Order: sequence, then C-alpha cells, then structure tokens
Amino acid sequence: MNNIRTNTNDRISIIPEYIVLIFIALLLLIDFIPNTSGALIANIQFLYLSVLNFAIGIYFYRNSKLISLNIIPTLKRSYIVLGYLLFLIICGFSVFVARNTSLVITRITELIIVFCLFLNLSILLKDKLDLLYKIIFIVAIGAFFQSGLVLFKFSQIARYISIEEALRNMTGNTGNINIFAASLTIKIPFLLLGITHFSGIKKNFILLAFFFAGLAVFLTGARTSLLNLLLIIAVYVFYYLKINTFNKSSFLKVLVLIIPLIFALFISNRSFEKSKNNERYVSVENRFSQINTTDASAKARLTYWGNALKISNANPLLGIGLGNYRIESIPYEKTTENDFTVSLDPHNDFLEILAETGIINALLYLSLFVFILFINIKRVLKSTDTNIQTVAILTLMLLIVYGGDAFFNFPMYRPTMQIFFSLILALTIANSSRVFDQDNIVIFDTKKLLSVLVVLSFITSYSAFIIYKASNLEAEIIRDDINTNLKGALTGEEILDRMPKYPNVFLTSESFYEYAGIYFIREKNYNKALSCFSKASKINPYSGRINFYKHIISKEKGDLDSAYVYSKEAFYLRPRNLLFFKYATNMAAINKDTVEILKEHRIFSGYRKTPEAWIVSATELQKANFNQKNLIHFVDQGLKEIPNDSTLLKFKNDILVKRYTYEGQVFLSQSKFDKSLESFEKALKINPKDVYLLQSIGLNYYYSKKYTQALGYFLDAIKYPGLNNGLTEFYIGTCYLNINDRENACKYFNLSKAKNFAGAQQQLIKDCK
Repeated sequence: MNNIRTNTNDRISIIPEYIVLIFIALLLLIDFIPNTSGALIANIQFLYLSVLNFAIGIYFYRNSKLISLNIIPTLKRSYIVLGYLLFLIICGFSVFVARNTSLVITRITELIIVFCLFLNLSILLKDKLDLLYKIIFIVAIGAFFQSGLVLFKFSQIARYISIEEALRNMTGNTGNINIFAASLTIKIPFLLLGITHFSGIKKNFILLAFFFAGLAVFLTGARTSLLNLLLIIAVYVFYYLKINTFNKSSFLKVLVLIIPLIFALFISNRSFEKSKNNERYVSVENRFSQINTTDASAKARLTYWGNALKISNANPLLGIGLGNYRIESIPYEKTTENDFTVSLDPHNDFLEILAETGIINALLYLSLFVFILFINIKRVLKSTDTNIQTVAILTLMLLIVYGGDAFFNFPMYRPTMQIFFSLILALTIANSSRVFDQDNIVIFDTKKLLSVLVVLSFITSYSAFIIYKASNLEAEIIRDDINTNLKGALTGEEILDRMPKYPNVFLTSESFYEYAGIYFIREKNYNKALSCFSKASKINPYSGRINFYKHIISKEKGDLDSAYVYSKEAFYLRPRNLLFFKYATNMAAINKDTVEILKEHRIFSGYRKTPEAWIVSATELQKANFNQKNLIHFVDQGLKEIPNDSTLLKFKNDILVKRYTYEGQVFLSQSKFDKSLESFEKALKINPKDVYLLQSIGLNYYYSKKYTQALGYFLDAIKYPGLNNGLTEFYIGTCYLNINDRENACKYFNLSKAKNFAGAQQQLIKDCK
C-alpha cells in the first residue's frame, strides 16, 4: 500500500463545498454557546472545538481520497507547521520546570486543540479558496447576530439601569468586554471584502452587519479593538485604491466603507453623553486620547510586563512552566495589587510565553507572526494572481487584529479568537500555488496524518471534558460564596470527592483544596481544614488567604499566639490587603504590641494613601492603650497626608472630646469646678451636640449650686438622642425645685419616672402631692 500513487488529476481537493461551509459555520457558532454552568465560557468552547476537530478528523479519515495530495508535502515543508509544532513541544517540556504541572496539562490541552484546528482548516481550505466569498457571507451572518443581539440587550436593559452599567454589560457570551470587542473586530476584515465584492441584497446585509459590529465595538470603548479597527480600515482602503484606478467608482466604494462607521461613531457618542462616567465612556475620541503611559490601565499593563520580564530574567531558559504565570506572578505583585487582586496574565501573550516557557520559545512564537506578516505582504505586493492577493490582504488584516490583541491582551486562551488564529495560519498555507511532484506523494502519508489528528482530538476532547468539569465545580463554589457565607449547598467532603485532576486552581488562582478547607472551617471540622490548607499551600502559598484562615482557626481554638503569627504572615504576604491589615493590627492590639501596629501601618500606608490606613491603625492603637497625646499626634500626621479628611477629623475630635470630658469628670469628682468646666468647654467647642458632655457640664453647675446655668445644659442635653435612663430629667426637676418652679419640677420628675429612674417616685411623693 505504501507504493500507491495517484495521477495528476487526483492532486486537487474534491471535498464537497458544503462540508467546508458547514464546518466554518459550526466554528462560528462558538460565539452563541450559552454558559449555563461553567465558571469560564472558554472551557466549554474548547471542549466544543475539540469535538469538532474529532468529528472532522473522522470524516477526513473515512474520505481520505477526497483530500488534496498536495496537503501533506505542503504541511511537511511549511515553516509555520514546523515552527508551531516545535513551539508546542517546548511548551510541553516546560512541565519539567513547572511547580504546578496541573496548569501545564490544562494549557497544553488548549494549545493542541488549536493546533489540530489549524491542520484541519488547512486540509479543508487547500484548493478551496474559491469559496472565500461564501465564507465571508457566513462570517457576516455571525457578526450580524453577535453584535445585533448585544445591541438589542443593551437597548433593553438601559431602560432599567444606568447607561454606564448597561455599557459595561456589553460582553456577549465572552464574559469580558475586551474579548467581546476583539471577537467582533477580527470579523470586520471579512465584512470589508464582502462590501466591496457583493452587490444588491447581500451587500446591503453586510453593510448592516458592518454598522452593527462597528457600533458595538465603539460602545465597548475597548481601546485595542478601536485602534485595530482604524488600522484595518486604513490598510484595506489603501489596498483597494492601489489595485483599482482612483476614480469616482472606487472613491464611492471607499466612502461606503466609511459612512457606516461615521454613523456608528455619532450614535456611540450620543450614548456616552447620557453616561455620567468621566473616564471610559466620555466619547470614542476620548478613549483614543487615553492611549498613553499615564493612564491607569496602561500603567497596570506596564507593571505586568515588567513583572513578566523579571520572571523571565530569573528563569530564562525554560521559564516557570506553561500556565504557571497565574500563580508564580503573585509574589511579584504584592506591592502593586490591592486586596485579593491578581493579574492572572501579563496582558501580552508574547511576554507570557517568555515568562512561562523561556526566551527561545518566545522568539519562536514571535517568529511565526513575523513570517506570516512578511509572506503575506510579499503576496499582496508581488503576486500577479488577484485571488492570492485578496486572501493575503484578508490574512494581513486578521493578523493585525490578532497581533494587536496579543500584544495588549490575552487571546491565546480565548477560543473565539483562536479560531481566527488557526484561520490565519491555515490561509497562509492554503494560499499557495506551489505544486509538488506527484511521484513523491503517497496516500499512506495522508492516512498517517489523519489518524494522528483523530487520536489527538480524542485525547484533547477527554482532557477538555475534565477541565470543563473542574469549571463547573468552580462555578458551584462561587455560587456558595463560602468566603462570606456560613454554609453553602456543597460541603467540604463533596469538594474532596469531586476534586479535579486538573486544573487544581480556580481561574482566580486559589486552590480547590483551599476552598475545601474553608468549607470545613464553616463546618467546625478544623483538623480537616488544616489538612486541606496543607495541600493548598503547596499549590499556591502566595495569596495569604491560607494563613488568614489558619489565623481564624487558631482564634476559634483560643490559641491567640498562633492566631497572631498567622495574621502577620498573611499581612506580610499581601501588605496591600486591607482585610489582612485590619486583622493583623487587631491581633497586635490584643497583644498590646503598639510597635507592630506602627510597623504594619508604615508598610500599608506607604502603598495605599487612604483614610483607612490611619483610621484602622489609630483605632487599634487606642485599643492597645497607646498614649493619648501620641495618638493625637499620630492622627495629625494622617491629616497632613490626607488634609481635611472628614473621617480622620471626626476620629481626632472624638479622641479629644473623650479626653477633655474625662479630665473634666476627674476634676469634678475632686470638686475643682473651674478646672472641670474649663476641660468640658474645650470638648464643647469640638462637639456642641455631645449629650454626655452637655450633661456633664450641667452636673458641674449643679454641684456648684448654679442651678439656673445647670438647667440650661440639662435641657439642651435631652434635645438629642442617647439619654434614656431618666437621670437627666431627674436633675432638671431638681433644678426647677431649687429655683422654686414646682410645676416644671413635677413635670420632669414624672418624665423621669416614665423612664423608670428609681429616685423619681420618691421625689414625686415628697414634693408633688
């Protein structure tokens, strides 16, 4: 069988057109798969892609005679295939350096799914690029419904919630506004070709789809997609004018491309005007003006990029392991990220590959983009075949969108983007007129390739299903919100029984064992909780959460010394975490450790210039019996850093009022009425509505037998809430009695009695018969 050869006529692919078009349509359905149970839509999407790979692989194997015999030598001699295959092999080898092999298996599964999809598309599209405009129309249908459904939902929910909130909900089924914008933008090159090719109803339909897509992208305010949109419009207009004589007809066709975007821009800005947001949703033009290094989002990206480079410098050859950036980046972010926020990825696929798999693999991955860029530019500029030029310009525009998104975001593990990455690779391979010698082509080579593809697709489908099940468990745990709730639908034992093989962490990097431990804490099973935390700390020891929950367990057990140690460990792992800061300083206060409170304050306030940094510390210093004079000086330092902060001012005033009131009461007990009054009046200047202070001044005058003055303060005191025991009314009655106003005296004795003050009844019997 190895010697079976074909004649020249068998070289061309005779796969039925409908198979190609149905497969493309099925791929585009990925944007409409509902996320009914999983925590991340990408997991079910990868499973869907892998099953499609398996199905088309079976079809190819059973109908191998329909496949172009040119495809095997084309793939064998393609730098794209060899480069991508070598890239995957190095990614796989990173398992030997990875601390978390679970994440390597997860990510390599997803990358192999994309690789298989690329090969399947290459086989499908070889000698089938005459179907390009039918494919374009299918993509246009997908873009129309994807953008149309989101715009319709926006118009509906904007009636009931704010425009700003409605805009932030423009995520489609991607779960992320930037991913949604990118998934639409990458379809626009197809629409541009369709508009200039078709006429009549088809052209009008694609124009409408283009308008909807452009409007949706503008409304998202996603800067990378906005920039990519402008670039591909400019590239295509330049290309179109280059290949067509610049005349009225070509000018009108170019104008047709621009007018829908102008209308979309106008409508977007009108919508933004109704939003009260002064940052993202001011205008489309404003979003472009924010593309600079001083913008908060840009600063964050630069920080993430810097961390990725630091990780790479520490692990230059093989990196830290594919997928492991999600965990191993956390220590690098302890001084830049607040609370429990982690970056999860560096918002740059090239740097992520650099950090995770080493510099050689990063250069290899980058070279794929460079190679595709140059080969398609060459075809656009030098090919005399207009069909080859058309496919090449489409591939270039797709590369611009995907490459731009890869530089600023993370499309590598987003199936809605990976479909088009596979298509970029496949179009570059299929768009070649090179014909190989038929004597070197054997059918058995095709069978071998197809059998490998089928086996790989079966394995990745099984693996993707495991990942999908883990995602479902993650979603159930998230719904339980066991971090704050005392009980959930699940139990600790159920989590252990359903513990995923991989991935072993949430999308947010926490271990499944960590959550099992939290469930056991809620169930008061502390030994099981500690056992789970021990396993979790080997997976992700960087977040401080495990230490925090160990502190909770120690407090529950009454072991305050251990609780103090664990609270400090949590804080020093994440010194920008407000929750950890509060608990650590509270434990320090319990231990009267004012030095530790001041130390933790210096660290936290050095990172976060917020009133809480001072309020929390001052409160705990007060609990630890910190010297009042020093405490006021401490608060004054906070007011210098955050001038006129109302919370800090109130805190300082409360301290001073309590201090002066206490001094006054001490002097009053010593019958030093003048000094007592002096202290009370200092407090009164700060808070003239403090009922206890007003009562204390009244007592000062009462005991110095100045009943008229005392009466005024007592009467002021009862105007405000807080004095409910009837004592003040009793003193008012006594004051009236001493100034010979028996009627009012009896009135207030009765009020005092109504509040169950013990002495009121006796006074009523004596003086109010």
